[in-house]
Amino acid sequence: MIHKFTFLENILLRADVIPHPIIDSLTYVIAGRVLQVSIKLGIFETLKKENLALNQVAKKVGISEEGAKVLLECLEALGYLEQINEKFGITKRGKRFLLDESPSRMKNIILFTDYVFDALNDLEQTVKAGGPKDVNLDVFTKDQWEVFNNAMEEIGKSNMKQVIGMIPFPKDAKKLLDIGGSHGLHSIEACNRLPGLSATILDLKSVEKLANDVIKRYKMNNKVNYKVGSFFNKNDIGTGYDVVFAFNVIHGLNLDKNKKLTEDIYNSLNKGGVYVVMDQIKEARGSSQLSKLVATTMGVMLFNQAGGRTYSYNEVHKWMVESGFKSTKMKKMRDPGSALIIGFK
Repeated sequence: MIHKFTFLENILLRADVIPHPIIDSLTYVIAGRVLQVSIKLGIFETLKKENLALNQVAKKVGISEEGAKVLLECLEALGYLEQINEKFGITKRGKRFLLDESPSRMKNIILFTDYVFDALNDLEQTVKAGGPKDVNLDVFTKDQWEVFNNAMEEIGKSNMKQVIGMIPFPKDAKKLLDIGGSHGLHSIEACNRLPGLSATILDLKSVEKLANDVIKRYKMNNKVNYKVGSFFNKNDIGTGYDVVFAFNVIHGLNLDKNKKLTEDIYNSLNKGGVYVVMDQIKEARGSSQLSKLVATTMGVMLFNQAGGRTYSYNEVHKWMVESGFKSTKMKKMRDPGSALIIGFK
């Protein structure tokens, strides 16, 4: 992402002399596609151990030198590669986000955006119809599920410590339900911090293997378990919980489904329990254009692929209060446009 501009460029951008629509509709789209293709070709892994000349990169990844030239120069402009003595190498930013060995990697998220790009071809029809013809989770292929699950794990790793540190767990909390918890990283972090806490992840069959692999990897089989089911079914949700997580869930649901889910969560909680929603929240954007852009483009993607959207704190607060929660609180996260909304029973 470009964030350094010359003094003159800043003036011209603010004065709308530089044509923003071209950058927004063409430049950023092409840049995103370059990242997707570069990940698929293995360009960053090829440059992991040593800097290479253009022709060497082309030969190793199996593309033409002309093709390598346009890709590598674009990646250099984006700040992921640098050129020293006519050889290309990975920058600190590239190593942090794009190498397999990095704990902060975003590789699978970029691969998932390849699917998002294809789905956006239907956006015009979706906005005319008021929703998508097919919900993405219903039409995912096996390969798309794998990429999606790995992408969600990457996102979880990036914020799990911050998120769990922000939650006011009830004293002596014993049971946690993590609906749509996928990889289970947030439940694992919570159980690590609270010795008396155990967790159940409630999600689809297609996510079960990923979750159990992660639970095993973190050696948490004795405290975290996976339950195949639907959070649209109150019997699958159950009762007797002190804490319920709904992380990146509400944005994929329409208004009526969110209201019903909130009621079912309220009924599943013990007295004094808390319901924690993490999502892109309108009030979390503040005056930041970056936060606004991230949240609103996410809203477009969710509407196009799942019929959902991003919601406001006031909307979530209303669901919670109408369901019986005594009070609510919003806590902004460091991720642009994201926040926790906590309901107290």
